[in-house]
Amino acid sequence: MNKKIVFCGGGNMAAGIIGGLISNKTVRPDCITVNELFSQRCEYLNKTYGVTAVVDAAEAIKVADMVIIAVNPVQVPSVIKTIKPLISKKTILLSIAAGVKIETIENQVGSDKKVVRIMPNTLIQSGNGHSAACVNRNIDENDNEFITAVLNALGQIMYIREDMFGAFTAFSCSGPMWLYKTVEALIDAGVYAGFNRAEARDVVIKNMIGVAQVLDMTGDPPTEKVNEMCSPGGVTIEGFKVLQQEGFSASLMSSVDAAVKKANSIK
Repeated sequence: MNKKIVFCGGGNMAAGIIGGLISNKTVRPDCITVNELFSQRCEYLNKTYGVTAVVDAAEAIKVADMVIIAVNPVQVPSVIKTIKPLISKKTILLSIAAGVKIETIENQVGSDKKVVRIMPNTLIQSGNGHSAACVNRNIDENDNEFITAVLNALGQIMYIREDMFGAFTAFSCSGPMWLYKTVEALIDAGVYAGFNRAEARDVVIKNMIGVAQVLDMTGDPPTEKVNEMCSPGGVTIEGFKVLQQEGFSASLMSSVDAAVKKANSIK
């Protein structure tokens, strides 16, 4: 792809996206420019990814096919003020700034501009995990292909209504936390059962990977797989009974619900 992309901001999230784009060969390094105010960070990005990282990227922004706003929400107004006179109606303006709505960006840059809001997943380095996207009415079919190609380099893409971004942030972006805690608890359980920590860790992680792969490949509901494992009067059903007694599923649902409510309360 010969599209030109400019990042406004060269922090960790921008670097993660850049790494995904390059490793997946979605965009060549020479097609990426990063507008970064700290010269040391520019040097790091240049050396690490082979992209052009500069303090002033005005000329690159003028010819960019996509400008990615990768700064903190409080910095968005100043960034938009800078890029507004440099972009055209053909430029795709993509924001990863948490909590900044499309309407807010349109009010600042103009309602005739192409605007995309995304919420990147937190598992970029693995190539898995959904990013959420919502586009304004100015995005056409060709734009969608370009946007999807960019976001697929980070994992998977899910187009959702903007009013679902809070729930997505809590359920998907915070989602790995529940899995990390499950892995942590199972490792401790393995140690309690007599395995050393390294052995327990290896067993749990391979089980986690295997379960994810089986569910992904077969499309079967988890309940069906659990039922297959729970032989009458067997070992697995004994462990399953205790999970039910301790309210495992209800605790997870309550925890996710709390996270969603918190995400929706942030303005």
